Parts: sequence; C-alpha cells; structure tokens
Amino acid sequence: MAALLRETVSFSKQFNDTFPTIVISLALCTFPAAISYLFLAYYGNAHKSQKPSALPVPAVESWIPWIGKSVQLMRDPLTFIVESRRKYGPLFEMTTWGSKLIVATDPGMLMSLEHQCKDLNPSTSRVDAFRALTGIHDSERMTEVMGTRIMPVSSKILSPSGTLKSGLMETFNERLMHNFDALTAELKANGPKTMRLSEFISYHLFCASTNSLFGPTFPFDSYPHYAIISSSIQILHSPMANWPFVARKARRARQGMIDALIKYTEDWWHNGGQIEGVSQLVGQSLIIMKEENLSIEEAAGSLLISLWGALFNVSAMTYWLTAQLLVDEKIYTNLREEAVDKHYMEAPLLESAALETLRTGSVPPPTRSVDADAEIVVDGKRYFFQKGSRIISEMSGYHYNPDVYADPHSFKLERFFDESLPRPKPFGEGHHFCRGMHLAKLEIKSFISHALKHFNLRVVGSKELPKLKRAGLIPDVLGSDNITLEVSLRD
Repeated sequence: MAALLRETVSFSKQFNDTFPTIVISLALCTFPAAISYLFLAYYGNAHKSQKPSALPVPAVESWIPWIGKSVQLMRDPLTFIVESRRKYGPLFEMTTWGSKLIVATDPGMLMSLEHQCKDLNPSTSRVDAFRALTGIHDSERMTEVMGTRIMPVSSKILSPSGTLKSGLMETFNERLMHNFDALTAELKANGPKTMRLSEFISYHLFCASTNSLFGPTFPFDSYPHYAIISSSIQILHSPMANWPFVARKARRARQGMIDALIKYTEDWWHNGGQIEGVSQLVGQSLIIMKEENLSIEEAAGSLLISLWGALFNVSAMTYWLTAQLLVDEKIYTNLREEAVDKHYMEAPLLESAALETLRTGSVPPPTRSVDADAEIVVDGKRYFFQKGSRIISEMSGYHYNPDVYADPHSFKLERFFDESLPRPKPFGEGHHFCRGMHLAKLEIKSFISHALKHFNLRVVGSKELPKLKRAGLIPDVLGSDNITLEVSLRD
C-alpha cells in the first residue's frame, strides 16, 4: 500500500510539472488545425452560397421545424394552396414532414420545367407509390416496364379516338347496368336503401371499371380489399407501414388483392389459357410483362397499380359531382331532365358539369423529384432548385383564381358553356399527364346519367358539402364523406 501511495504521489508531481508543456503542445498542434478548419468551412460556405446564381424559390414561412405547414395542408388544402399562391406567387416552397416540396400552381409550368431541365424525374415517386400499393419492395423493374413499354401502348389505346374504338365504354356500361338492375330488384323487394354516398359510388364504379379492363372473369368479390387499400394508401406509403402492429388490416387487404389478381391471371400465365373478355389494354400489358420476364406476383402488382390509377380519380370526381347535385336541387333537377332525354355523350349540361367538377374537385397531384441542382426560369425569373426537392403540380391555385374563373368558389352548372374559358387541368400535363383522362370523363358522365335515370337520390340529414381532407398529398374522399344517401326507385 505504501509503495502504491508513493507511485501515485510521484505521478501527480510529474503531471503537475509537465502540465504547462502539455497544454502548450496541444495548443500549438490544434490551433493551426482549428484555424484551417474554420477557414475551409467559411470558404466552403461562402463558395456554396455563391454557387446558385439564381433566386431561391419563395418559401412559405413556418415556425415549426420538420413539420412545417403539413397540418394546414392536410386540414384545408384548397385554402392553403390558394392563399399561398396569392402571397408567394405561382411557385413556392414549403416543408412538409421533413421534406422540401416545391408547388407549381399554373398550367404549363410543370411542362416548362421538364422542357428546361432533364433532371426532373417522375420515377422516384412512382417507385414509392408502386411499393406502397403492391407491397413488393424491389419495384424498380415494375416501374421501368410500366414507364417504357406499357405507357406508350396505353397512350394510343386511351387517346380520344382510341377510347371510342377500344370498346372500354361498352363493357363499362354493360356491368354498370347489370349492377343497377340488381339494385332495382332489391329496391322493389325491400324498399328504399340507405348507405354512405362514397359506398354507392365506389362499389358500382369498381365493378364497372374492372369489367371494362379485365372482363367478366375478374373477381368482383375482391371489392372489400380494394376499398380498404383505397382508404389506407397514405399509411401504406409511410415507413410505418412495415411496423409489426401498424396497418395490419391494410396489408392483409393488399395481399388479398394481389392473390385475387394472381388467380385471375395464372391460367393464362402458366398454361397459355384464354382470359374471357379481357380488354386490349390489359391483354397487351400482360404480354409485355411476360416478355420482360416479370414474375406473376409483379404482373399482379402491376395490374393492381393500373386498377388503382383507373379508379381512384374517377371515384373522387364522381363523388364530388354527385355531392354537388344532391345539395343543390336545381342542379339535380336540370341534370336529371337532360339525362332522361339525351345520351350522356350528347348532353351539353352534363359536359359542363363534368368540367366544373374537374375544376373544383381534387386528385393526387403529379410529382417530380429533382435529381441534381438546377437553375430554371419561371415567369422570366431564374430560380435555384436544390437536389432532393420534390415538385408537385397543384392546379387548385389556378382553378380558383378569380382572374381566370369568375366567382371561383361557386359550382356553376353552365360555366363551361362559355367555350373561351380554359379547360381545367386536374390530371397533370407535360410528358407524364394521365393517359386515361378522356376515359375517366366518359365514365363520370355515364355513371351520373345512368344513376339519375334509374333512381331517386336523396340526402338523409344535413345537406352540406363535405370539406375535403387530404392524407399527405392524396385527397381522402372516403375519410371526408359526410353524406348519407337514400336510394329509391325513380318516380
């Protein structure tokens, strides 16, 4: 013990004797390094700050880091976009859940950005969406095949002239009438039926659209799976979707839908069998998928993506138009009188109503990712777009601009009798606009016309339009639905 004490005292004395030397040595060694670090940091920041010779995109002010204005965007997207456009102009940047989002609000703007900059990439957001919808983690190959092989085919088939020749509307109407005849028989037997408006629209559109695309052998009883997926897409799109106790119901529904589509295709896929009544679009898509050596699971996932794309926007817009006519008796009466007298393709009032619905409704906005720092000219000003940002084309700021559409917050049935008015652009623009927009408009008009011909539709309770909510960037129609509908036989 005494020896240990002596060694400790000796070490303490040596340390005290050498401490000033240690301090001086450390200072001499680290001071130049610190000065160099500070110089390089300053020079680097100065150089970085000088790098963009362009203006930063106007940023929406927020006092909450990471969250930004996410809550306002979800609660009342229309008001937020319109007010932000008025305050910051047609192009502005915001933070939402930790990501930088650049919002383009004027028509032609996204197309101009794509023309100037080849580093605006639609694939990143598509891969994320494909992964969320299918549960297939490695979805890059599916995305590539859809973008390079299937989209060119669909563009031709779904063009205005191609849509009329394709027979898609004939098979859509065939199944819609089958469903409405079954509902008529039920109403005769049991009297009026009460349901949520979204349920009435979503189910019948699901059956009609799937018959149109896939033919009569499609498993129509898979609708409950689709309904769950449609209302859960945002949680499926989030990182939390793979947590053990999160989104279990949605994940089961997603797998149920994939299994149903595998069963639908497996005889053709493995044995060269025939798919009765399959559309040219789906038939050619399946051939391409097999040529590209996709697995049957990837093919089923790709079909689910096509189905969701064909249905989601149509359901949202049909819901919005039906809600408008249910709360406004004049709109209901005028559209019904026209539906009784005229075919939906020769009904000018219904055409104007459909366009007004496209103006006032909401669909998921087209999204691009910025793959490299870029400087792009917008309205004569050069802006700096930072790598990693996302750009969305959100047309509500334009659609509700009073300089373009008078009294924009009112739903005017005859607004688009004025042919000089610009047509709404809810389905995107540029190189990647929605190929199915012509078919979508025909399906909306067909559904409204046939429903008004067959049934009396009446709101049970308060006649108030729902306030559309948004789950992330996706309109949440089912979550916004506040209308209870009574369906009875037409007088």
